[in-house]
Parts: sequence; structure tokens; C-alpha cells
Amino acid sequence: MKRRRLTAVAAGAASLALLVSACGPGHDMADAGGDLAIGRSADATTLLPSTTTQNADIWTLQQMYETLTLNRPDGKGVEPGLATSWHESKDKRSWTFKLRRGVEFHSGKKLTADDVVFSLNYARNAKDEKNQWASEFELVSDVKKIDDETVRIDTSKPWTPLPSYLALFAASIYPKDFGGHDKAYMETHEDGTGPFELESWTKGQSMKLKRNPAYWKRGVPSLNTVAFNVVSDDNTRMLQLQGGQIDIDEGPAALSMATLGRSQDITAADFPSTRVDYFNINTKAKGLDDPKVRRAMSYALNRDAIVKVVYGGYAQAANSYISPGLAGHDDRVNGGEYNMDKARQLMRESSHPNGVDVTLQITAGDEERELQAQIAQQTWADLGIRIKIQKLDSATMTTNRSTGKFDIAASYATSDVADTSQMIAFMGITDGSGIRSGYANPDVKRWYGESLVESDTKKRNALFGKIQQRVADDAPLIPIVFRPAMYGVSKQVQGFRPAVLGTYGLKETRLERD
Repeated sequence: MKRRRLTAVAAGAASLALLVSACGPGHDMADAGGDLAIGRSADATTLLPSTTTQNADIWTLQQMYETLTLNRPDGKGVEPGLATSWHESKDKRSWTFKLRRGVEFHSGKKLTADDVVFSLNYARNAKDEKNQWASEFELVSDVKKIDDETVRIDTSKPWTPLPSYLALFAASIYPKDFGGHDKAYMETHEDGTGPFELESWTKGQSMKLKRNPAYWKRGVPSLNTVAFNVVSDDNTRMLQLQGGQIDIDEGPAALSMATLGRSQDITAADFPSTRVDYFNINTKAKGLDDPKVRRAMSYALNRDAIVKVVYGGYAQAANSYISPGLAGHDDRVNGGEYNMDKARQLMRESSHPNGVDVTLQITAGDEERELQAQIAQQTWADLGIRIKIQKLDSATMTTNRSTGKFDIAASYATSDVADTSQMIAFMGITDGSGIRSGYANPDVKRWYGESLVESDTKKRNALFGKIQQRVADDAPLIPIVFRPAMYGVSKQVQGFRPAVLGTYGLKETRLERD
């Protein structure tokens, strides 16, 4: 599959790169100050990392909490975080981590190995129904304190990508026993070690963070405060950015990028990303329980038309749920072909040859989702699949997904760790975590298990390719497009650059007001 070059905003990205370079090593960013306002379509839903899969939560929590390892900005491996070094045992059944000295939680408590043991055991606790990430750590058999600055993690099998998984936000480090609080308290409060701490949260409106003056890395953060303002309508966010009411538009509509780019005061920038937009299908729903129906829907989706109409070329038709930004992506996977003849044939062979009635849920105010839904509605009607489009607020969309109360939901995902296996599992393995599609294929699960212990990159990628094709055939989800991370950024913002995995840190970001 030929990958399209998204040249329309290349100049904007280059301009933003210059802004990043303005923050040289000699600049004392802590003196710059400033109050940054970010406009986003959805509010955060929780402050307890392991209980969410939503990017609005993840990108906020990563300003307040930290992990033992950190993803590199280019998405290739990890670097030291709260751990300064680590090594694998000779038998490949344990890893030892040395902790960073002089780190304090926002409450003032000093970080020790006891906090790490508690946090990682909580992250892997599968008995907690709210913990949506426990399956990511199922190979961890024990977490032990060696001394106050050393932790050992034992595994049931050799697990080469373990350091990458410890950069997952769900492996955030809290004080032992949540500092004397319970989980319900931590859902609306935080006590991390990150560069920012919570100042206030008015749900549905805004969350405000303030600078952590005791942050372990000298010279950062620069910003005094960061406000995440909820502005669900794409056009309203664009107008607020143009009017100076916000400094960053987190995810402007693709069709507005050209408009933003014409402004002298705004940079419209796209960044390499692992993002994939997809239709999430509940495989337990009536009519959607037949893989032939789901595969027919995939064949009937004209992704090239969506790239043109919805994204104005700022995207690439998706053939798989693993994006080209990840090492395990396979161009040969047949998951994005547009073929109405094959679609109609599958519908005739299915258990619902006369069609089905289903509801497609989208987030209200999201122009791209609405256009995607309308195009799908029209093409699927030719198969007898009658779609009712239901617009919901972001909080309800999140709740419905976590509880399986949907037929089809328009969604997107980005990888959270540098190893491809995380995205493979999150969207394609079981219903124990991830997208709650109800899908579980024993072959896929077996191949995934083999990939976790396989150290040969070529063999691992071959397993990933088999998984991608099987998921494409079973179609528990329908990949739509791969797209870059898009932002509208005031030119007063310096040093803002999202990582390839989709996240962004704000500790190097600063403001230069006129």
C-alpha cells in the first residue's frame, strides 16, 4: 500500500519545529511563566489512570503522573523516567530497576520502592472491575522491593518488551496505599510526581493544572498553569483559537487546517502519529454477530472517498488497525478494499440476507465523525444495513463503550507504548480490556502469546501480520483511516511537539506573549 505524503501542512510542521528549537539548553524555562489554555472536544472522566482508555484522560494524566520508563518522542523504545536504569536477568525471568533519587509526590512524600511495588501491583490487579489494563501485565508474576531504591519485577515467561509496557500510563506511580486514600477519592484527586499538579476541576467545563515547584528535573516546567477547556464544537474551538481565547486547539477538524494555516498568528501542524480512526462493532449485537455481515460492511466502505471528503487529503486509507507508525504494520493485509460485489455476496451468504437495523453512535459536535457516519450510512444502505445515527456527549460515549452499550461507535485509537504488541492486544485480542467489542478469536490470542516471548523481530512481525489479517477477516472493528496528529497552535506557544505515540508533554512548553 503506497503511503501518501501529507504535504499540505508540511510548512506548518517545519515552522513548529523552529519553535521547538527556540528552547535551547541555556534557556531557563522556569522563568518564562505563562498560563496556557488548550481547547479540547471532550472532558477528562477520571484521575485514576488504570480505569480509563480515553485520550482526554491519558493526555491530562501524563502531565501529573509519571512511570518508571518513558516513551521516546520518536516512538522507538523507551528512556529513563522514575527509573534511571534497568537490566534483565540471565534467565530472562526478571528485571531490576534502580529508582531516581530526590523525587517527591505532589503531597510532599518522597518516592521509594514501596510506592512502586504498590502501584505496579495495583496496575496488574485483574480482580478490580474498573481496572481496564490489568491484562497488559498478566505476565508479571511478582513485584518485589530489594531496597528503598531498587525494585525487581518477576515474569512467568521471558518478556522482552516489559520496559516498554512500564511506560504505559496505567503503570503510573502513586504513593503507597494512595497516600491513605481510597480509589473513589483518587478518581477526582491526584498525587503524582509529574511537572504539573491539579488546581481545580469543573467537570464538563475545564480542568486547571499548576506548576509543580518541587519537580525533580531542574528548569522545567516553564508554564505557571495549564487549562484544559471543554469546547465540543470544532468550529467554536477554531474561532476561540483565532480570537486568542485558547492557545492550542487539540484536534481541529481536518477541513479547517487550511483555514488555520492562512493565519499569521497560528500554526496548523500535523505530526507523525500511530492514530487509526475506526468503527467499533459490538459483535454481540443482533445482526452484527455474524462476521460475514461485518466483513461486508468493511468491503462496502469507500475509504478513499472518506479521505477526500472528510479529511481533504490529510489522512491515508487504512488497511489494518495497526498503523504504519508502528513497526508491526503490514501493508499486505487486505482490510481496506472497497468492493461492493464482494460486500453484496457476503450479505447474501450471511444469516441476515435481508439486512439489519443498527445504531451508529458518534460524538456530538465532531464534524469528522458526522461525515464518516453519513458516508457509511449511505453505502451500507445498499446492503440493506439501515443505520440510525445517534449523537451523544463524550462522557456518554465513554460510558457506553466501557459497558458495551452500543451497536457501532465511531472512535479512534493511538498506541500507548513503543511496542506493537500493546495495540495488537488492546483492539484485537479479548473483551477483557480495550474496545469492548466482545471479540475473542483463539488463534489470534495464541499468536499474540507467541509474539510476547519471541525475540526475533522478523518472526514477531510475521505473527503480527497474521493477527491483522484474521482481525480484518472477522471485522470486529472496521479501520477507516490513518491520520497524523493535528493541532492548531498559537505562534506565542514555544516548544510544543506531540510524540509519535500521540501523547504530549508540556514541561518544555512555554509562552511568549506580546
